[in-house]
Amino acid sequence: MHYRRIVCFLLGVWLGGGILMAWYGARSFGTVEAIMNQSNPAFVVQTKDLGPAVTRMVLRHAVMEQNRWLFRNWEIMQIGLAVLFFCYLLFGTMEGKFSLAVMLSMLVLTLLQRVLISPELGNTGRTMEYISSELAAQERARFWVLHNAYLALEALKFGLGLILGVIVMSRKRSGDPMNQFNMIDKANHRHVNW
Repeated sequence: MHYRRIVCFLLGVWLGGGILMAWYGARSFGTVEAIMNQSNPAFVVQTKDLGPAVTRMVLRHAVMEQNRWLFRNWEIMQIGLAVLFFCYLLFGTMEGKFSLAVMLSMLVLTLLQRVLISPELGNTGRTMEYISSELAAQERARFWVLHNAYLALEALKFGLGLILGVIVMSRKRSGDPMNQFNMIDKANHRHVNW
């Protein structure tokens, strides 16, 4: 198989997964309002004792926990995919140092997200809904700084992925090591003279 197809497949999985997660993250909190406004009679009866404000808070908390779980697992999948992708570029192709550096940068950015930003973002999001209003404003500001940093790293990874795709697809000569071998079994190499 031509190595460019494999690179495009791996990039497509990574970038497509990132777009899917961004779409889900942006849409997920709209589900809470949709449930609250749906007027399902059984739901209204079951949550009547809680009241709409507490019900909304419980539903938002459930959505936040689900988002944390999904994004944590997506980050772990990205790290695995990045290691696989980097090893493939290093050992399975003849890509240059720049391509390897771009791929390594994507891996480092994912590790930064997983180790530094996500845990803090999760902790801030968990405490934000259950603290006093004075502290909530500070936590909300901290949450949005962390959230925007996370989104900036995602956008940077997406851009680096596009750059890597352009580099690989614009090569004039093949970086596929399988195309670099010369066949020994040719007509003029049939026998050995001692």
